[in-house]
Amino acid sequence: MCDELGDLGMMMDYIEEAAGTSLCALDGTNCDDKSLAYLEKMKVKSKGEIESQLARLRGMEGNSMKQELKDWLKKRIKLLVLLSASHDEL
Repeated sequence: MCDELGDLGMMMDYIEEAAGTSLCALDGTNCDDKSLAYLEKMKVKSKGEIESQLARLRGMEGNSMKQELKDWLKKRIKLLVLLSASHDEL
């Protein structure tokens, strides 16, 4: 499985996606301060605004950046995917 997924980060992404979970939940559980602040900011946005931001961030995924920024980008994308899915449930 490690060979197929490449590295620990990809494996964690796969596990979270397959299980429909995230380390940072929409209710703020297990979120660091930065993620929680971003989550609170984005919760009030419409589905269209969330989808627009998600598309923008996904467009940045292949760009060259420091690992810290890549990690923050991935966290924001995961949160936006969760928020988008929660809008579908309403």
